[in-house]
Parts: sequence; C-alpha cells; structure tokens
Amino acid sequence: MPRRLNTIIVVPHSKAKFFKISFSTRALVIGACVAVVALLLSVIAISYTGSAVSRRAEVAQLQTENRELAEVNRQLETTIAEVQDRLDDFEERTSRLALAAGMDSQVGSSGGAEDRPLTGDHVGSGGPYDRLPGSPLTLKLQGDWISSRLDLVEERLTNQDEKMAATPTIAPVLGLLTDGYGRRADPFTGRRSFHRGLDISARRGTPVHAPADGVVVFAGRNGGLGKTLRISHGFGYTTVYGHLDTIEVEAGTEVHRGDEIGLLGNTGRSTGPHLHYEVELDGRAVNPLYYILDAY
Repeated sequence: MPRRLNTIIVVPHSKAKFFKISFSTRALVIGACVAVVALLLSVIAISYTGSAVSRRAEVAQLQTENRELAEVNRQLETTIAEVQDRLDDFEERTSRLALAAGMDSQVGSSGGAEDRPLTGDHVGSGGPYDRLPGSPLTLKLQGDWISSRLDLVEERLTNQDEKMAATPTIAPVLGLLTDGYGRRADPFTGRRSFHRGLDISARRGTPVHAPADGVVVFAGRNGGLGKTLRISHGFGYTTVYGHLDTIEVEAGTEVHRGDEIGLLGNTGRSTGPHLHYEVELDGRAVNPLYYILDAY
C-alpha cells in the first residue's frame, strides 16, 4: 500500500508558478514535536537569561549595600571609641568628685562586684572591675553605672552644702569677748556656775546677724536673758541670742547667714550692753568658738 503524503501548495501570486511541499504524517508529527521543544527551550532560555540579569542586579545592589554597611560599621566603631573615651573621662571625674565630697574612693571609681555593671563573663566573677569591651550594651551599662555614682556624689555634695549652710560659722556680732563658755563666777552672786555661751560686748544698737540659715522658733522675753531669739538651723544646730535691745524677726521667719535679726542691748539680767550667744548641737550646749570662723 502506497504511503500517504500530505501536500501543501504555495502560490506566491496569480502569475507565478506554484510549488508544493509534500510530507508524511510522521514527518509532520516529528516537526511539530521539534517546534514545541524549540519553543520550550526558547522560553526556558529567555527565563534563565532574565533571571541571570536579575541576579546580577541583586548582586550589584548587595555589594553596594555591603560597602555602605562597612562604612557605617567603621563610623560606629569610631563613635563607640569616642563614647568609651568620654565615659572613661566621666568615670575619672566622678572619682575626683567623690573624693572631694569625702566619700569612699570606690564610690567614684569602678568598684567591686556589687557596684560594677554586670555582663558576659563578668557576672559573678568577683575581684576588681575590668574594662568591658566597647559594645553598645556595655557602654550603656557603664553609662548607667557612672550615672548612679554621680547621683550618689550629687546627693552627698547637696547634703554637705545644706549642712554647711546650717552650721553657725560666723560671729553674730563683732565686739569684745568678755566672757567665755564653761564654768565661771556669776557676776551677780559670785558663785561658780556654768556659762552656756559667749558674752560679746559692743555698743548698744549694734546689728546682730544670723550666723547660718535657719528658722526663728522663738522671739520674745525669756527671763534673765531678756529679749531673746532662738533659731533652728537643722542638722541638730540651734542658736540663742540674749539681752537684745530690739528683735527684728518673728517666730516662723526664715533667715539666711548674714541677715540682720536684731540689735544688741542690755535687757534682762545684764551688767551692761552685750550679746549672750549660745550654740546647741542636738539639744546640748557646745562652745560657740569651735564654730566661729571669721573672728576671735
């Protein structure tokens, strides 16, 4: 039986010779398969080429980002080094401030295990504080540690400043010191008695000044002391001013060191114009001369 052929007749135009192409069904199937395979290969090649181009673009972008990150890391390392240097400087200054405040040197410097920041191998290791590696976390811990030390130093300095302001360190009046603190012969009876303060003689009407900051807790007459003032300064300090001619403040008035509080006089049990001045610490009379820094 003769093999069947498939024929395609091609006529270019009306006057041209036509030609025909004959092929078997098997050839048609093979050709079609080859065309499909070629199409698939073309699609795969195009996809691969596009993917390769895309990957090359991604690689180029990643390389650019890596270079940028490397620069950022370099700048970060520089910044961390600068911050570490500043923290070291703050730590040294904190140590000096702690010493100036009369605190233990360990308060202002890197102390023992209970004081230092804990991280990594340093947890529970004991012994002296070691310099931690300069990472953001350890820098934060060191900064927090220094901040807490500075808070302690500031609190101590504030407390000392307030205590100094409350300490009666100046003479309430300048004049002739006629009698001191301690046992003496009473000027009226001649008997031995204990004198709780100082007697400072001066012209009547001489201004009397507060020797420290405080609050007036008594202003009025007080038996043999005549016109009397009592000022509470805090921190256990109280001062008394007797024989005043004039009282210029009243109970509840806040006074500051150097404020005028009255005028020297001769009221009460007195032999002449003078100021009787007492200093009490925690309710016990002490020698005022131990505190006066500007006279006698």
